[in-house]
Amino acid sequence: MQSYFIWNGIDCRSMGVRLRGPVPIVWPEERVEHIQIPGRSGDLTAVEGENIYNSYIQTATISVLGAYRCRQVKAWLRGSGYVTFSGEPDKRQMARVIGAVTLNRLSRNLDIWQGEVQFYCQPLKERLREQTSSVSRGGSLRNNGDVAEYPLIHLVASAANVTLQVGGKSLVITGAGNGTALVIDSASQMVTSGSTSLMAKTTGYWPVLAVGDTAFGGSGWNAATVERRERFL
Repeated sequence: MQSYFIWNGIDCRSMGVRLRGPVPIVWPEERVEHIQIPGRSGDLTAVEGENIYNSYIQTATISVLGAYRCRQVKAWLRGSGYVTFSGEPDKRQMARVIGAVTLNRLSRNLDIWQGEVQFYCQPLKERLREQTSSVSRGGSLRNNGDVAEYPLIHLVASAANVTLQVGGKSLVITGAGNGTALVIDSASQMVTSGSTSLMAKTTGYWPVLAVGDTAFGGSGWNAATVERRERFL
């Protein structure tokens, strides 16, 4: 299969760009600090935190078919955005084009221009199309990603007070009101109803889906729609 990449929604092949080889799949390294101890051989390795990884550079060697396309390609390959590589066609990651994109003519007789483009990639990948799941009180959801997931949850209160228990930890919204539609964003740590913030009425722990199965419980709600945010290395 022909290798390719998609940058900010545009397939490189539609720009007359071909890859001279596949861009490798990278599993990022953990962020660690190596501490030397005086009088002791070797060193200690201190991990900064759980699931903390470093960004990394992906290099694509490209060929551009036709000199007239070179300026278009240089204008396209700049700035920040999402990149998808053909090795993982169902995922994307935030990245920034770094360094100069320099194209040189392959030979005098061929209108083919060759060079490299470097993407400075954030370590966690997401699905190209995020999924939505439904869960009832007493049910569970499975996180198939590689790290903890911070979902966006929609539910309707069935009582004045709502307790959303996820993985044994509870988020309590006091005085929400029966029939109130709630949006709980665990990534930005916000609870809203329409355009109204309910943060003054909210206490407890933000919902987190550990890798594997996580149980849902609590009171004051019956069913929820969960916009998934699974993340992959």
